[in-house]
Amino acid sequence: MILSPTSAVSSGEPQDGFLIEQVSATGAGIRQVAAALDYHKQVEGRQPLSRTLVELGLASDESVARWIAAYHGWRYVPRDELRVVADAHRGLPESICRNRHAVVICRGPSGSTVAVADPTCPQFDQVRYALEDTSVEWVVSPQADIDALVAEVFRASIDVRENELERFVEDMIRKAAHTRGLSDIHCIPDERCCEIRWRIDGELVPWGTLPGSMKETVSAQIKLSSTRGADGKSRGASLAGGLDVANRLETQDASTVREYGSKRVSLRYSVVPAVNGESIVIRVLDQGTQVGSLEDLGMLEDTAMSFRAGLKRPNGIVLVSGPTGHGKSTTLAAAVPCLDARAKRVLSVEDPVEYRMRSVTQAPVSPRMPFAAALRAFLRHNPDIVIVGEIRDAETASLAMRLALTGHLIITTVHANTAVQAISRLLDLGIEAPMLASTARLLVGQRLVKRLCTGCRQPHRKAAALAADNIRLFRAARDSGLLARSGASEPEFFEAGGGCSLCRGSGFSGRTGIFEFREMGSMLSDLLVRQRSRFDPSSAESLFGASGEAKDICARTMREDGMLKAALGIAAPEEVLGATLDAAKAR
Repeated sequence: MILSPTSAVSSGEPQDGFLIEQVSATGAGIRQVAAALDYHKQVEGRQPLSRTLVELGLASDESVARWIAAYHGWRYVPRDELRVVADAHRGLPESICRNRHAVVICRGPSGSTVAVADPTCPQFDQVRYALEDTSVEWVVSPQADIDALVAEVFRASIDVRENELERFVEDMIRKAAHTRGLSDIHCIPDERCCEIRWRIDGELVPWGTLPGSMKETVSAQIKLSSTRGADGKSRGASLAGGLDVANRLETQDASTVREYGSKRVSLRYSVVPAVNGESIVIRVLDQGTQVGSLEDLGMLEDTAMSFRAGLKRPNGIVLVSGPTGHGKSTTLAAAVPCLDARAKRVLSVEDPVEYRMRSVTQAPVSPRMPFAAALRAFLRHNPDIVIVGEIRDAETASLAMRLALTGHLIITTVHANTAVQAISRLLDLGIEAPMLASTARLLVGQRLVKRLCTGCRQPHRKAAALAADNIRLFRAARDSGLLARSGASEPEFFEAGGGCSLCRGSGFSGRTGIFEFREMGSMLSDLLVRQRSRFDPSSAESLFGASGEAKDICARTMREDGMLKAALGIAAPEEVLGATLDAAKAR
């Protein structure tokens, strides 16, 4: 079946109904199907129904692919026939092939043949945008087979001799240090190879593959790189505190600082012995990175103003919550200019010290000085404000509470899905509910979502439906002037395009934060004291939701904040929905 890439594929709903009919015909019970649909509502923004049916065991990958092909009238291509002709796979950027489960298997003067897993996959239109002005024959194959083919055809085998490994490792780290948005280098051993991936803007991107015979020598060379000083010369493991090359049976950690021209980066090494070899991760931190304002991180004007006002309080605790790697430490660093650090004594204990902050005394965590020990020592320095990188244990939590009760302002982070769930986390660590109610001042939850590339983004195909679904939110934002002050008069939704040189063909460029802001008012404090250890975050959220107006900063959820970013053309709605599944479920 020949279609132009811009011709509309049926929306997911009719196809979903067809898939349910096929599943029911195979003997699946009504309760099983109903349970699958209930579960799918929780992950709807992240994956199509076909994937949910496979994950829950109601259908096989092959069966789902055959049903999708039958529904659209497209050709089904089984695993043994799925192969790429010449370099046809280059017709789509690698990032789109991996994220949208599609690959060009044949390309010629008359058009291209593209194998897809499911055309109702979120943001699948990105595939069409990348194939514009090309006639396309769509075929369907199982997702697992497409993903395996994509991994095979895009695998970049690295041809390097063992006597060149030292230069190879140093060049790899140097290139990584100069790559925008890179945070980690992953060296992943396999039975037949050693794969190297880079984490860029939160996603793992394949960088190259080395032969399996070189796994041990590559691991040894990476370990040796941890013993080098800022000038790149070896200091010796014992002197530099680097990794032990001979130790292959224990976990190891090390850190060093390197200079590449004017760029100074901190490298944190972590080694874990695995079945197929040593798994190594290098965290790359640019010490010269300057943290912008709260608005630069993605806070809307009203959120930033409320957060700054909360940081002016003389005492209490400000809790920033979110998953690992979603910018909590960056938010703390961006808050420092709001603290009047020149007139007040500001002390910080972090693991590690990621950003150097002026007028702040920063102490790194070490085996000899964990968070709790640093807090006890800070008491003798008579601080006004104490920044705690993370509350991980009961002792640290208890000391932070005591500091807040004795007239200090504590700014810290905790791992929790939502702002209110940070309360549950501290209760689990043994903090008494009355003490928490009297010390907590602000609760901030956050996530990071990918920014749309402004060079290739496209108008969203469901913009009218999105605006209608969020009409109350946008009406409140319009009435309060928030949309106008953010540079928009009306909601305007976009989705990822086909990729361009600005975004390296991915359709996205960088990340931005989405936030929710909760103030510990009298009603929440009373609820916490009444429920104590049986504190229910959902009942607490209902207190904020009862106001009903999104213009109330405390009533706006993280998902609603993200949809406002989507209405401003900053993020794709699907990215927001996928990033806030847990937060929405908690509410």
